Amino acid sequence: MKKIFPQVITILLISSVALHSCQTAPSEKSTTVRIGYLNLVTSLPLSIAEQKGYLTAKGVKFKAVPLATSNQLADAVITGELDCYVGASVVPVFAAELRSPGKIKVFTASEITSNQPFDALLVKDDSAIETLSDLSGKRIAVFPGSTAKNLLRKYLRDNHIELATITFVEIPPSQHLDALRIGFVDVIHAYEPTIAIARSQGGVRILHGSVYAAILSPNPISVSVVSTDFLKKHPKTAVKTIAALQRACRFMKENDKETRSILIKQMEISEDAANRCSILYMLTHDQLDPANFQRFADILTEIGEINAPISTGSLLYH
Repeated sequence: MKKIFPQVITILLISSVALHSCQTAPSEKSTTVRIGYLNLVTSLPLSIAEQKGYLTAKGVKFKAVPLATSNQLADAVITGELDCYVGASVVPVFAAELRSPGKIKVFTASEITSNQPFDALLVKDDSAIETLSDLSGKRIAVFPGSTAKNLLRKYLRDNHIELATITFVEIPPSQHLDALRIGFVDVIHAYEPTIAIARSQGGVRILHGSVYAAILSPNPISVSVVSTDFLKKHPKTAVKTIAALQRACRFMKENDKETRSILIKQMEISEDAANRCSILYMLTHDQLDPANFQRFADILTEIGEINAPISTGSLLYH
């Protein structure tokens, strides 16, 4: 057997590493990250990351992909059509984990509290409705889909409000104020920036503050997620993408005035409405309380929004 000298071994190892680098590096460098979002205030972190250049500063090439619903976003991540998305309902994420375990990781979640609300019950200024007890026989507009309706029903039931005579009407958020003003509904369960726009325009008052914060505070109903396949195939790009989006979340808390300037452009609202808007702050994965996240999943199971108990620990990005 021929001897292989140390110098030869070293050369072979260097060549192997170089070859491996040539095979893997282009894959990372040429990757375009597909980031999904909804045309709602929940996607503000993506707008900030774009305008502040946080993604491009890290060398991340990306394509922002708008979709219509949270279900579509979750499905697109599961099927590989999206690599990640920002600010959408956590319910499809829990459902996806039950259906296809291990496909999604959560890297931010909303921090809805009574001091930093995202939702409220609104009525017209001249409405005779003064308390929750006055909702009997009334029509309430809610966000389309079952989640908003079922969470509101839970909150009213927990407060001993008779539900039998209340009608819940699913209406897109953009139509909530008009539906209230023309009398099609008596109350709207509104989200930001509808609440801020209503306060800016006048004629409407808050009947009750955040239902979601009253159910659980902080409430993690809105989340940002990343595909585990993307994490495995493009780990460096995935980590940079998440870091950039989380940096945008921190920017929101630290730079209120500029955040509201970006909100004006994103949602095409007035400066007055933007200044009245309650910003939806997001907790990064290292700030999230796993027990609180689990509690919300348990609540959703209790009201039938997810069809089986789920352990949420494995869903959190690390």
